[in-house]
Amino acid sequence: MSETNTRHDTVVVRRTYEAKPERVFHAWEDPALLQRWYTPGDEKWSAKILEHDFRVNGVKRIAFGPIGEPGYTEDCYYADIVPNRRICYSMTIARADTRITASMVTVELLPRDNRTEVVVTDQVALLDGGDTAADRERGWGETLDKLTAEIGRAT
Repeated sequence: MSETNTRHDTVVVRRTYEAKPERVFHAWEDPALLQRWYTPGDEKWSAKILEHDFRVNGVKRIAFGPIGEPGYTEDCYYADIVPNRRICYSMTIARADTRITASMVTVELLPRDNRTEVVVTDQVALLDGGDTAADRERGWGETLDKLTAEIGRAT
């Protein structure tokens, strides 16, 4: 049997967008929009929404990763949604068939005049060395940076 270990960390990533909270919230709510921006990495990465039931007790499943390489699967369970203000969900990420993280994610949308500050807090259990807090922080940053372009396209 291989050795197991668990590390706990909290990752907080912030971005401010030139859009009102309703527009930012819609980018999380609409599966077509979400699929365009919700993945870390560069243009060599892609994402596919497998399921998106955006409601309390609903689920989100996304397959993502570098094109042509073994990817990741993200499974989420929505615990709380306050329209235009907050989204809370539990999330696991697996690489192939190996779960590498389990976490609780809170997305806060804070109005700032005609802008929105988004604060993502990811309280993560890092499983068996499959991920790191630094990798998670970088991934959230890359993902939220893509949201900037999407909000410009959102209607």
